[in-house]
Amino acid sequence: MKQQDPTSPSTSGKPRWLYQAQDANGQPTEGFVHATTAEEALQAVNALQPPLSQVRLHTSGLYARAMTEMTDEVLGPMDVKALRQLARDQIEAQENPGVWTLLRQLLRNNRTWLLVCAALVALAVWREWSVWVQGILVVAMLIPFAWFAYMHRFQRMYQQALLAHATGDLPRLQVLAERLADAAERHSFMREPAWDAAVRMAWFEARTEGVDTAILRLRVHPMRPPDDTDFLARTYTLPLAAGDHAGFTTRLRELIALRPAEPILQLDLALGEARAGHTDEAQRLLDATPIELLPPHGQAFIDWVRGLIALRDPSLASEAARHLGQASAQFLTLVPKAPGAWPSLAVCTCDYALALAWSGRPEAAREAFAGVYPVSRHHAEPERLAMLERELRMRG
Repeated sequence: MKQQDPTSPSTSGKPRWLYQAQDANGQPTEGFVHATTAEEALQAVNALQPPLSQVRLHTSGLYARAMTEMTDEVLGPMDVKALRQLARDQIEAQENPGVWTLLRQLLRNNRTWLLVCAALVALAVWREWSVWVQGILVVAMLIPFAWFAYMHRFQRMYQQALLAHATGDLPRLQVLAERLADAAERHSFMREPAWDAAVRMAWFEARTEGVDTAILRLRVHPMRPPDDTDFLARTYTLPLAAGDHAGFTTRLRELIALRPAEPILQLDLALGEARAGHTDEAQRLLDATPIELLPPHGQAFIDWVRGLIALRDPSLASEAARHLGQASAQFLTLVPKAPGAWPSLAVCTCDYALALAWSGRPEAAREAFAGVYPVSRHHAEPERLAMLERELRMRG
């Protein structure tokens, strides 16, 4: 009998958190722990024996439960060995995303089935079994590939929706959002991608029709999460689409009051306060953020906040450019793995270009701005874009 995960969601009620670390021999290792918050997850990893070092959490509390439920829906109950392999596969997919990585994992995880089927096919040909038997065996061997193609279709659809959102291709995004919603009607594990696509559609509605209108439409969306806190967790950024920093920070503070143990929210609030010019509050929030609880991409946001704080003082433009350049470089390495990071890269690079212009490097600023303009014109604040374009013309 397989050994079951002793802390499965059905028994613990807690979602899985993916972690990566080094073992006592300095070798990379990965796995899952069950926890409610990032702090609890880190404590659970640190309590493992033998002890691990250089622990990094790869899960955000905002999505931990949804991701756990999606995985359980697709893969079903998993024993300890299967969970460890899943952790290795997810880390590998994050570090080397793409269809070839997924195919390699498919072959590795189904090698026993494929070898047995291949052996039976060879035996059927050698023994001259009926064509029907040989055909059934070939079909059986192709079952994992058919399942992979079916699931990969949904993944590609969602990735295309992220790119359509980033580039402002609203007609394409609308078509993909409808397809994802149709898929979610058939498969519950598609509810989270379908809901995410709906929120991304609402970004453009908030820009053109107002934040309240966009949120009202989301409240009646069939994929809307039943919990009001989960709803707020996915919609608190919508005021930024209309350049409403006060509305953004107000909604985010409401969410933090409901989820005080989410360090990524505190960092997001620091970024919002920095963008609004409240540098003292941004620095206070940044100093209070437990960096060790952030996912790997958290460092990019830390550098972004530091750069915006420095950018409030023109005499610190060079320091701002250093921090913002580091943040942009980190986002640049992230977008091939996660297309949803494109808006963050574009907006951060606009800030970087402004810092470059103020520090006397207008040509570098133009080059940086040109590289992200197709995305930034849909996601950066109009006032920020106007300021940047004005600075580049003045320093022409």
